[in-house]
Amino acid sequence: MTSVRLWKRGMHLALIGLLLAGVVGCGGGQRPSGTPAPQSGQAGNGTTASNVLTLATHPVGSLVNSLGTGIATVLGKYLGTEVKVMPTTGPIEWLPMIATGEVNLGVLNNWDAQMGRLGKEDFQAATGGKGAPIYLLASGTRSMVGTMVADNSGIRTGQDLKGKRVVVTVTGSGGITAQNKAALANFGLSEADVRPISVPSIEAGLRAVIEGRADATTISLGTAVITELDAEKGARYLSFDPSPEAVRRMQQYYPCYLEKVEPGQGRVGVREPAYLMCYEFYLVGSENLGEETAYQIVKALWEHSQELGEIHARLKDWVPDRFVNPRATIPYHPGAVKFYKEAGVWGPDMESLQSQLLAAK
Repeated sequence: MTSVRLWKRGMHLALIGLLLAGVVGCGGGQRPSGTPAPQSGQAGNGTTASNVLTLATHPVGSLVNSLGTGIATVLGKYLGTEVKVMPTTGPIEWLPMIATGEVNLGVLNNWDAQMGRLGKEDFQAATGGKGAPIYLLASGTRSMVGTMVADNSGIRTGQDLKGKRVVVTVTGSGGITAQNKAALANFGLSEADVRPISVPSIEAGLRAVIEGRADATTISLGTAVITELDAEKGARYLSFDPSPEAVRRMQQYYPCYLEKVEPGQGRVGVREPAYLMCYEFYLVGSENLGEETAYQIVKALWEHSQELGEIHARLKDWVPDRFVNPRATIPYHPGAVKFYKEAGVWGPDMESLQSQLLAAK
């Protein structure tokens, strides 16, 4: 009798085990045979996955960090996926993390994006010359930059800088150094025509002008320290030469264009109509980001861009009209291209540019 009871008990347990296996197989997330695994950042049904997306920025307190935080807030609200902001020292630190999958998205300027993808300049050592596997998702807010002097210096044109002390090198920032060289090129000058100064940061360059250790430096419109120069000596932006030839000379050093800026509206240093250098910030994504995820990211920003401006003043310029950029320095993500084609803003010119940018690497 004992052996019979043991046999029945064993059969009962085996039956329970088979039933549990059937439940797990049907409802526990197993993929049927032949079904491919979901892509990174993409759920198996082609929608945004529930895992966290990491968006890298410059340090806390920087403009880029503010831009990234605003973008992450809107995306987190409409994607159904948490978007975590990762402050870093800058793209030299986080672009290599794209390749390892530690970072999915990032905000940076167009020069850093181009050099980072190609593995050149500042990013050659960081990426081992291979470049970072990034695609453009959306072009957005632009920065406006000009060459600034003290108003009481008597310097009024770029040609007046010949023989003067001009900030050229910003140590640790090939991008800003490239901007400074582009500015000189626009004026028809080179480092050999001025007395080049080296500083550790953009702000340090303007401090040198305030303290009389430099005659000119390049700085973004709206930078807070400009008000100090204006209070002490008067601040003045020199107007760039808008002629096609002068602009081409600039673009040999930095991907930029010029725009005329009028005085007023808090534009400290713009004392008369002046042409300033413009370039854009980008939202980029890993090449491994799922196509549907990239599509949904662009769609969310496109449809809710007005909420970006409510978060930060500089995000008021991150608008759909700027998303597709004919001056893009890196190719767009296939998921973004799909959305832009459906939105009717991706034409033959962009298709041609995309092909050129893909062939560049």
